[in-house]
Amino acid sequence: MKQLVVLFLMTSSVYAIAQPVLSGVDISVKEKYRAQVAEAIKITGQPNVRDTNIQKLPVEINLRLRTLIPSPKMELIPPIRIARTKLYRLPSNTVMLSTGNFYTTLLGFSFGNARDPIQTWGVQGRYFSSFGGFQVSDEMGRRKSVFENSSWLENGLSGHYNRVLSRGRLLTRASANHDRYSFYGQPHILGTNDSDTLGNAPLRWIRDYQAEVKYEHSGYKRKQLFQSANIGSHHWIDQGGRQVETGLNSAVNWRLPAADIYIDLPLKANLNRLSGTSRTDSAGRLITNNYWSAQFAPAIADSAGNLSFKIGLNVMFDGVVSDSVGNFSRPYFPPVVHVEFPLVKNVLNIYGGYEGTLENGGMRSRVKQTPFLAENSRYEIVRSSSLYGGVNGRLSSAVGYRFGARQRSYDNYAMVTRNPDYFGIGMDSGRLSLDYVKLNYFEPSGELTFQNSLGWELRGFALFRIGINDSIYHLPSSQIGGQIHFNLKDKIRFESTIIRHGERKALIGWSLIDLAPYWDGRLSFVYTYNDQLNATLKIDNIFNSRIDWWSGYTVQGFRANLGLVYKF
Repeated sequence: MKQLVVLFLMTSSVYAIAQPVLSGVDISVKEKYRAQVAEAIKITGQPNVRDTNIQKLPVEINLRLRTLIPSPKMELIPPIRIARTKLYRLPSNTVMLSTGNFYTTLLGFSFGNARDPIQTWGVQGRYFSSFGGFQVSDEMGRRKSVFENSSWLENGLSGHYNRVLSRGRLLTRASANHDRYSFYGQPHILGTNDSDTLGNAPLRWIRDYQAEVKYEHSGYKRKQLFQSANIGSHHWIDQGGRQVETGLNSAVNWRLPAADIYIDLPLKANLNRLSGTSRTDSAGRLITNNYWSAQFAPAIADSAGNLSFKIGLNVMFDGVVSDSVGNFSRPYFPPVVHVEFPLVKNVLNIYGGYEGTLENGGMRSRVKQTPFLAENSRYEIVRSSSLYGGVNGRLSSAVGYRFGARQRSYDNYAMVTRNPDYFGIGMDSGRLSLDYVKLNYFEPSGELTFQNSLGWELRGFALFRIGINDSIYHLPSSQIGGQIHFNLKDKIRFESTIIRHGERKALIGWSLIDLAPYWDGRLSFVYTYNDQLNATLKIDNIFNSRIDWWSGYTVQGFRANLGLVYKF
């Protein structure tokens, strides 16, 4: 018994030693230890697919069937009525006739086809004549035009043919003009040219023939380089051969894609060959001059946010080649810059830029602008540039505005002058001349427009030329005016333009004079009787201003024409 007690005490001591106690907390193992990977920590500052863990998400889908009973509602469809409707023919032919004071007559016609999507053609003709209305006296009571009869005639015949091709459009046109002007700008000098008071003013007959062909690519492909090309020509005859000019002009437009923008690559060229019996050198020998010009203006147009811009370079060359020598002018490289930025969309838009031009329209364009030029007036290719800027936008849905300014610069501005022998008589009396001078001036301008749903459209504008010196002639210092358009339900249309031209300088003989400012106004009414018949009333020089258009050339007086237009 004593041995059993000792064995029990020894066993209890061993068991007590085998159960450790740490601060009164029992420690026991409930599951087997398993090693785990530490949580991922981003090393790079930017998101990366390598920083993510990919695992399938458990998805549980439960489907429950439901029964849906449709309840359609039937509605009666009205029966379709098929009928034949008469399609009225579009008027493609027009005849007009108007007459007025000074024996003024205007006759015109236009014939062509209509409702043809493939091809269109047309022929137009116009005849205009007016006799007299240039007589006026100066401050001393002397007639400013000694001649009793003066006339103004313009005759034109033109036609066009256009056709849509598989990948583009072909446009052709041709015209012939036969015009006559009077050199009526010679004053009456008592005791010198009294006999001319009963005669006719010397005449200038001009014949002008033109033709042009143009092809436009109509399809759109990003890699399509060719866009359009045209070639035109003219043959101009002044007074039976005193001046003869043959001209050729051409242009090709390319577009080169570069990344997400386009590079425009327009190329232009002009050639004018000028000769005639009045074109002689200092020794009296006939000469022929060939005036040529070429222009290449690569540019890109793009936008950055709300800012849109066009940037490029104008590469221009010009020169003249005569029978014996040639003259090559220095190259001209004005930049092409235009920038627009809307400060307030549709309300306030800022724009600005720089542009340069090279004008080589030939002697024909000079005479068309000033019909009283002498047959031996000098011709030059005109170079100019302008820096401009301004703001435009709309104050409301009905009111718009534009205010801006330009700094214009001419290397050789074509200035109209009067020869020193202003009081001479003879075959060439009354001829004007051209001088080419440097010209720089500042030109602020602005305009306001208004239109509403009642058919009214109003426009007021003003332009000022600042910095013109006294040696620049026939260029108004300002032009201020307005325009009115009114359309009453397409039944009555009214248009009117009124302009005040500012002071001008002129040289008469050897004297520098001031040409007074004057008002120029015109208006027209069109009454639509029906789709085929209109009645017209047109009035020119409504203020009957009797001022000099050019030195010694008085504007024709108040002239009113009443006419009819018939369409069929």
